[in-house]
Amino acid sequence: MNGYLRIMNEVTKRSISSKVSSKWTESTVLTVKKSKFKGYCIAIHDRKDIPQALQGLMEIEKALKKATHPQMYAFKIGNSPSNSDSPLRVVDQGYHDDGEGGAGLRLQGLLDRTKLVNILIVVARWYGGTPLGSSRFRCISDVATECLQLAGYLTNRQKISNDNLIDFTIIDKQ
Repeated sequence: MNGYLRIMNEVTKRSISSKVSSKWTESTVLTVKKSKFKGYCIAIHDRKDIPQALQGLMEIEKALKKATHPQMYAFKIGNSPSNSDSPLRVVDQGYHDDGEGGAGLRLQGLLDRTKLVNILIVVARWYGGTPLGSSRFRCISDVATECLQLAGYLTNRQKISNDNLIDFTIIDKQ
């Protein structure tokens, strides 16, 4: 009986991981003074999706287990109003620094400036032994932006109206 439960748990974990992994987009690794940064993004629809998405990311990206700050993230969730002419409205947003003070807020600011909603952006850092000072925030922003560009949600010179939010799930690659 115990063996059966273990097999079922392994199958369940694999199916969750494969379901989540097909939706994650990742940046290239940015290395500055031996510190490494990497960004990931995925579409979400509810705050409840975040723990499962983060767990799935940790399962498929084994290197994250060795990261000093594996889950610095920000998210923004919006919904469509009943009137199609009205812009999307933000219903939930938040961030987590994962021990890197100010990192989550920096990612939240990126989501605010780009006007993307229904998205979770995660950045991992592997500390290289040399303090980077405030330039670490530039690295965090750079890999997050690259990730959004690679996913096709931002262009290099995207111009966005101040009034309208862009629903990340509309252009999500499924």
